[in-house]
Amino acid sequence: MIKTPSWLRDAKFLFACRLVLGSIFLYASFGKILDPRSFAETILAYQIFSSPLIVRYVAVTLPWVEWFCGILLILGIFVRSAAALSTAMLTAFLVGMISAWVRGLNITCGCFGPTQETIGAITLLRDGVFLSLSLFILLSHVDSLTLQQFLLQRRVRST
Repeated sequence: MIKTPSWLRDAKFLFACRLVLGSIFLYASFGKILDPRSFAETILAYQIFSSPLIVRYVAVTLPWVEWFCGILLILGIFVRSAAALSTAMLTAFLVGMISAWVRGLNITCGCFGPTQETIGAITLLRDGVFLSLSLFILLSHVDSLTLQQFLLQRRVRST
């Protein structure tokens, strides 16, 4: 059996991981929420969805899912569910970016809204790190520094 270092199980370290990943999702959502038209154009450039209706739906809803996921991770509410959702989203983002890269599409990734960041090794590596962080949070024990844990302890003390 592999023994994990104690700092990997430390509540403060897990809190920091949640805070970093949640902040990334919040930051990534803002540009897309403020400019859904540009985000829809970025989604179209991936050439994955053929229906403009689906593209519009994704362009309007996905940024809000990212926003809620970021909030849940930062506050520590439904941490496992939020980590599972962030892992699924990051996997889908990575698959889409790899698909575009392999097909030779010279397009912006759309990760942080309307930027000119083209898909390449750096963006793939960065999203791979984000995915690893998300998987780490998902597979770790939920740390004690969560709002959910705080409210549970408060309720137990008051009874």
